Amino acid sequence: MPDTDREHTIGRSVEYTGVSLHTGKSARLRLVPAPESTGIVFVRVDLPGSPEVRATAANIIEGDRATTIGTGSGEVSVRTVEHLIAAIRGMSIDNIRCELDAEEVPMGDGSAATFVEMINEAGIVPQGSPRQEVVIDRPVWVSDGPRHLIALPYHGLKVTYVFDSDVPFVGVQHVEFEISRDSFVCEIAPARTVGFEEEIEALQARGLGLGGRADTVVVVGRHGYLGTLRFPDEIARHKVLDIIGDLGLAGPVRAHIVGIASGHSMNHRLARLIMGEC
Repeated sequence: MPDTDREHTIGRSVEYTGVSLHTGKSARLRLVPAPESTGIVFVRVDLPGSPEVRATAANIIEGDRATTIGTGSGEVSVRTVEHLIAAIRGMSIDNIRCELDAEEVPMGDGSAATFVEMINEAGIVPQGSPRQEVVIDRPVWVSDGPRHLIALPYHGLKVTYVFDSDVPFVGVQHVEFEISRDSFVCEIAPARTVGFEEEIEALQARGLGLGGRADTVVVVGRHGYLGTLRFPDEIARHKVLDIIGDLGLAGPVRAHIVGIASGHSMNHRLARLIMGEC
């Protein structure tokens, strides 16, 4: 069992090169061990001086179909960080440097499984400092009409999510997970990103989803899924993955998170709210 009371980093550096989801361009990601109390830091090694961007809720600068973090001026940014952050948090890593030679994190297989494999390959190493968890001691929430995202006091991390679709073969998907390293690896990390066939052309016209493929995206077609699902409720599971990654920007959160039809923008609002109050 992992020692959840202490901070952890990875044992050695590991690399992965792949295509990014939205730009469709190749990117090389290198994960590097970091000292105690470093946190999660992205390094744009393709830019002069290799500028750094700390992975915190305060540095979220965009949430259109993904999570982008950057400096206050926005001159340096990193796109689509949520699946990598989810893997880092789900694997109980506190301190790590993520070196990137492009503006967007490579998508792997569209889930967090590639990043889990990288962390397992690198090994997980306990450190001396105690882990500083973000403890929710009273209900905190954000709402937008019928969409809600709530953080409730809890002794660990649990995520409940309801995905509600008017597409008949998708319907209502409800999932709930007690988050541990094992449950994250087996039940959440493999769930891939989601797209609707009717939106793809418009998204690509906006420069989004250019790297997506039928095997890396759960595509909801007009009459059925365009590809094979890994789980019957893969869409809802991926929403849990996004929540873990986005709220992970507030720190290692201890709470019961309940999401109803929520997405990145609400995740970001709640992450900022949590970071401001805890």
